[in-house]
Amino acid sequence: MSRPVPHRFVLVLFHLLRRVEPTAAVVGTKEVARIGGLTFTVSLAQTIVHDRYRGFRLTAISPTAGELATTLLTFTEHKVTTGTGAGKRPLAHLDEHNVETLTDGVFTDDLEKAVGAFIAAFTGIASAPN
Repeated sequence: MSRPVPHRFVLVLFHLLRRVEPTAAVVGTKEVARIGGLTFTVSLAQTIVHDRYRGFRLTAISPTAGELATTLLTFTEHKVTTGTGAGKRPLAHLDEHNVETLTDGVFTDDLEKAVGAFIAAFTGIASAPN
């Protein structure tokens, strides 16, 4: 039996919310941040195949109204790649067979911009990922 994808490892490696809000933290299988009175969470977005993920699920939550919106940020749509130089490869999905390739480097510029735009839409705070 294969080892499952280590959610905490992946979330800490990408740290999508921490790039916008320095106090963001990984808690269990989610990265969580409080920004402009709202809570935002990022988690891996599973496909229909067990332990296979196609990107991240980003959610905006109001402490009074509950969940406001969720968006799917796919690796393919946001041009996430692994590796560097000649070894650079597009990341279409993440599973136990390719999770170790993340340690070779991850390029996430478009993904970071999408997270910043989603947060800005709810908070009015124009954030530029670091």
